[in-house]
Amino acid sequence: MRSDASIGVLLADLHFPGTRSLKEKRGPLRSLRDVVQRRFRASFSEVGGQDTWQTSRVLIVLAASSPRQADEQLAEIDRYLHGLEGDVRVVLRTVEGVESLWDIAS
Repeated sequence: MRSDASIGVLLADLHFPGTRSLKEKRGPLRSLRDVVQRRFRASFSEVGGQDTWQTSRVLIVLAASSPRQADEQLAEIDRYLHGLEGDVRVVLRTVEGVESLWDIAS
């Protein structure tokens, strides 16, 4: 039986150069989360940098009906994130498979 379901995963390191506190970082991060969830229908979670006021690592995960559709949606999110340049600097790393997010060997 062939499955037509695919998962797209994007890990993004964000830098907020204009923030001076964790409270200031929350606004743009919350706005980004809302856009990703509503516009792209993807899950969004801050998975690193919670204790730093200028950086954050976010994980974006989406479900698609094919690998091609997942890649297209991730590329659209990538373009959106890079369009934020100015208030947010983005260093992106797309992930081939979920298992590469964790060190499975250890």
